[in-house]
Amino acid sequence: MVPGVFSAVYSALCSALNVWTLLVLLAVSFYRWWKKPHPNFPPGPRGLPVIGVLPWLGGDPQKVLFDWGQKYGPVMSVRMANVDTVFLNNFDAINSALVKQGDTFSGRTKLKPASDILGNNGLVMTDYGEKLLNQKRFAAKTLRRLGMGKQEMVDIVNEEMGHFAKYLETQVGKPIDLAVDYNNMTANVICVTAFGRRFDYEDPQFKRLFQLLQNHYVADESLLILLFFFYNYLHFIPPFKGVKERFAKTEYAILDAVQTIIDEHRKDFHPDCIRDYIDSFLYEQKYGKESKYFTDTQLRVTCRDLFEAGTDTSSSTLAWLVLGLLNYPECYKRIVAEVEQVIGSADPTMAHRSDMPVTCAFIQEVMRYCPIVPSAVTHKTTKETTLHGFTLPKGTNVQPNIYAAHFDPSTWSNPRQFNPDRHIDRDGKFVYSAKIIPFSLGARACTGELLARMEVFLLFVGIVKRFTITSGSSDLPSMREGHLGVFYGPKSYKIILEVR
Repeated sequence: MVPGVFSAVYSALCSALNVWTLLVLLAVSFYRWWKKPHPNFPPGPRGLPVIGVLPWLGGDPQKVLFDWGQKYGPVMSVRMANVDTVFLNNFDAINSALVKQGDTFSGRTKLKPASDILGNNGLVMTDYGEKLLNQKRFAAKTLRRLGMGKQEMVDIVNEEMGHFAKYLETQVGKPIDLAVDYNNMTANVICVTAFGRRFDYEDPQFKRLFQLLQNHYVADESLLILLFFFYNYLHFIPPFKGVKERFAKTEYAILDAVQTIIDEHRKDFHPDCIRDYIDSFLYEQKYGKESKYFTDTQLRVTCRDLFEAGTDTSSSTLAWLVLGLLNYPECYKRIVAEVEQVIGSADPTMAHRSDMPVTCAFIQEVMRYCPIVPSAVTHKTTKETTLHGFTLPKGTNVQPNIYAAHFDPSTWSNPRQFNPDRHIDRDGKFVYSAKIIPFSLGARACTGELLARMEVFLLFVGIVKRFTITSGSSDLPSMREGHLGVFYGPKSYKIILEVR
């Protein structure tokens, strides 16, 4: 009897402890969900314990976040999984943080497994500090020296447009999807700048690098990638483990492909003949006063950043621009008339912009209406600070909500309406808007913004000048139908080209 009694008592205690353990875990989870990083933290949705608001974001998270911003205000907090992220929902909040308090809001959050592979290197994921500032200064100076903003770069872009036009002429009369082809063109502009050469579109090395980039973020795995960015322990659990391994394998392959090009440069490097970005970096590495920042890994990751970001941003913008022509035929007619009148048979130059208000307004409205990066790469506060009356502790994740700023009704009249004429004044002149920020603001703004703007204008005008574009299918997507991958691009569509 006694052993039986002890056994029953022991079982009862274990059951009670299990219940209490479960209750304690639930209480801790609820407390962590309920507790904010600071009593004066911005308001916003918190969703559910552990998973936060992730189930509510859906396929168009930028639209959901916009609606929340209208409810909670220009500075709001959102619990993304188990991480509190502050979203900046209008231009004033973004400018106040990234420009007026640039040093405080320019940190970078580490995202595994990318941070494990890239380390604190490159221009995109490097944390804020002297190394980043040094490399940003070097990149801006080098790109200017290589022709960014000058006629030399105009000539490079127009030459590439010529190669692209010859390719398009072989596709005349066929329904074609140019999504990948735009990448070929924009990538070669980056290749000339960074690698000192352009590649034939069928070049095996070029195609290999492209295939890697296209396979980097598989659409069906995008949610899984997002989840293991937030939950590090998922890296070891199927199916997340397999996704992580494929992600890492592709990333290393991209870096290896870039390293092959760097090795070729190193073999024939000469300090008196600096041809491109790689040569400029190798020169600083060997002869510069701050060579400690010019490591082999830094060069490899920076070239990867330039190629990936510089290719997809411009090509996605071109895809939106051409879709815009088809969706708004009256705009198309006006642009064609302006191009014929101002450009004629010549190659476009940046000097032509001052005489092309309709084209410039159309490009700017597309950049407002279809921001290719709806939420800029996550920033991190480098110290405790205040913003719009709220307290943000050191290490707070901060997300500039560019989509919300571009559709802010307090900034734009009828923001849901696509209206390029909003950027043309009473005298018919184009009005540049500093509140359209597709390349973000502040110290972490896109280094190649000037090159990207130049490239988009010249290539877009070059296509309109040479070809008549019509829809290649009956189900043309609208300008409100996009898909969010690494960048925000239009849904797939086909066009038919005819030579003018």
